[in-house]
Amino acid sequence: MKPLVKALAVGLIAAGIGVIAGRMLAPTPKPIPSDPLGKLKYGNEQFAKGALQTPKVDEMTRYTLETEGQHPFAVVVACSDSRVPPEIIFNQGLGDLFVVRVGGNIVNAENLASIEYAVEHLKAPLIVVLGHTHCGAVKAAVDGQSLEGHLPHLVRHIEPVIRQLRHTHPHLKGDALIERVTQENVRYTIRVILERSEIVRKQYEAGKVQFAGGVYHLREGKVEWLKLPEGIEGDAHAEKSAKEASHSGH
Repeated sequence: MKPLVKALAVGLIAAGIGVIAGRMLAPTPKPIPSDPLGKLKYGNEQFAKGALQTPKVDEMTRYTLETEGQHPFAVVVACSDSRVPPEIIFNQGLGDLFVVRVGGNIVNAENLASIEYAVEHLKAPLIVVLGHTHCGAVKAAVDGQSLEGHLPHLVRHIEPVIRQLRHTHPHLKGDALIERVTQENVRYTIRVILERSEIVRKQYEAGKVQFAGGVYHLREGKVEWLKLPEGIEGDAHAEKSAKEASHSGH
């Protein structure tokens, strides 16, 4: 074999070995969780680091959703803010999320009805209430601004949270107060859903639906998942209910 040809052959073999070795040493991709909350957390991680996967928006997906109906794996109650589109920040496609959006991620009779529809008829197993940083509705409620039109009806839903915090945490002011109100408003909305909806409450008590709450950080693109209100145990509640149902069936 001529020296040049031999050198090329050796080089190609070495390169091939290098590629194989690189693949063997490369970290194994993190598997996508199968549980609803795990899917959302994984999707948000991908979004925050700019590694979005192509969501299901193709023609076949649209056809399937039309002919077989929708089966969303989560209800997301979010603010209407244009910077907080749930499908994008959770990297989900058509038919994956049942989104209920209103300024301040509050709950009134109309959007509570939408939540009930998703839980009762679509069998969505997870309800997520999602607040976000720099929320105009929260800021307006904290500032006590004089608002026009129907805006007072919206901020009125946040005012109980503010009154409670000013009583229990009188030292909180400015941005610190707004941040805490944002978090507590998420927890408050979860409590309102459970207290006002018998449909959701029954599904929750039966272990058929779970709750999660988070605050989306605009700059970082990450969702900060919050500890749930006292008495709402999330996954632990669902596991407990499932075990109780299993024992009762024997």
